[in-house]
Amino acid sequence: MKRKRRLEIFAFYDSEGIAAHLNHMAQKGWALQSIGTTFWTYEAIEPENRTYGITFFPDVSAFDTKPTEALQDFIAYCEEAGWHYVTQLSQMQIFYTTNENPIPLETDESLRLEITHKAMKKNFLPGILAQLALCLWEIYLTAGPIFRDLSRYIADTSQFLLVALYTFLGLYALLTFLFYFRWRKKSLAAVEAGGTCLPTGKGMQLSAKAMHAVTLLFFVALFYSMRQQGHGTVFLVVILAYACIFGLIFMSINILRKKQVSRNVNKGVIIALCVLLPLIFMVGSFHYIFNREEPTEGKETYTTTLSDGTTYTTVLEADPLPLTTADLTEVPADAIYSMSCEEESSFLAKRMECSQYTPGGSPEAPELSYEILEVSYDFLIEPCIRSYQKPFLPQFAHSESWEPISISGIDSAWQFHGGDGARPYYLAQKGNRLVYIHFYWQVQEDQLEKAMEILFAQTL
Repeated sequence: MKRKRRLEIFAFYDSEGIAAHLNHMAQKGWALQSIGTTFWTYEAIEPENRTYGITFFPDVSAFDTKPTEALQDFIAYCEEAGWHYVTQLSQMQIFYTTNENPIPLETDESLRLEITHKAMKKNFLPGILAQLALCLWEIYLTAGPIFRDLSRYIADTSQFLLVALYTFLGLYALLTFLFYFRWRKKSLAAVEAGGTCLPTGKGMQLSAKAMHAVTLLFFVALFYSMRQQGHGTVFLVVILAYACIFGLIFMSINILRKKQVSRNVNKGVIIALCVLLPLIFMVGSFHYIFNREEPTEGKETYTTTLSDGTTYTTVLEADPLPLTTADLTEVPADAIYSMSCEEESSFLAKRMECSQYTPGGSPEAPELSYEILEVSYDFLIEPCIRSYQKPFLPQFAHSESWEPISISGIDSAWQFHGGDGARPYYLAQKGNRLVYIHFYWQVQEDQLEKAMEILFAQTL
């Protein structure tokens, strides 16, 4: 038997739209065999005129592996009336008939509307509210670091894309929730006036398809952004892992249905899998991250022998830096350095973060680290300055301050002061560029000015 699967996007309560679509598919020679949340399976038939009917059975659970006794009685009653049972999706039951003038599945529109609402409250509405709550939580987790540490995340396109994605999905969930109650309100008015429940119209289907398309675009943009940061493989692994998790869950659902286990057993197994599988993935990921050995082939390394005889190997990065310690002070001939430089940009800013440090156990030598931040809009300058100048630890805020200093050719500059006086942390601003630099030695005024001259001349 020839079969095909199609991506179908309908509102759960759009019984009129679903029935009309299935009628059209039967006329084209495709009969519905099974239905999922998004993918529906059809089998080839001789084209025929069918009339599909959709009804809801609120007492049915998504965890049922076989029809309940009450549903079996209802199906038998429908068969006697010429309606053949096809399949179900949670509380939604789908029938068809080839009779030219079939007996309606439901004759009381008011009761039909109430049954639909009960099914929505049991299946669809809780899921929409859960999606909205999850999106709000993810917005808080993702946007929080941006506001708390603006200077660090303002150039991270991935963060903004995630916030935009969760905001979009949250708004869609909210609008879906509101649209349902708008439809229910209008249908109630139509039924009270002697009419029938209203169709949702093409707008709902088009908006749902647009939502899926926009979500896909967000994921493509996220992948591209993370690949630019060198994390494209991680992104793909996470997506693949969760695809496998969902695949295992749906496979388990099908196995349990074939075994026809009880509703409670099915529910318990599926909930346990939904909790355990992501947890196993997270634990495995952390174990891999903390225990993996960084590949050293083709890279320069430095090995330190600890007092207990164990060795620790550091991979020495060799990124080109716009400013090195050798530009400012004398460096020992035997100095061993690891030099890293990362760049990122968004529609709000460009950022470069560099460091030059000596690995543990190597000969002592001067070290430094710095950031260059170039914002796209002037109104972002002050918030970014405040972000750089926030206390290292809140409990020490009363003893920390950034005192203004003068550096030639710079609009504004500050030096950090802690409980024991001035420290070699400096922040400078010229136009729409900020430079934050930390020297690991007591820098001289001429060294500071030269460092600023080099960094402010750097092209991002």
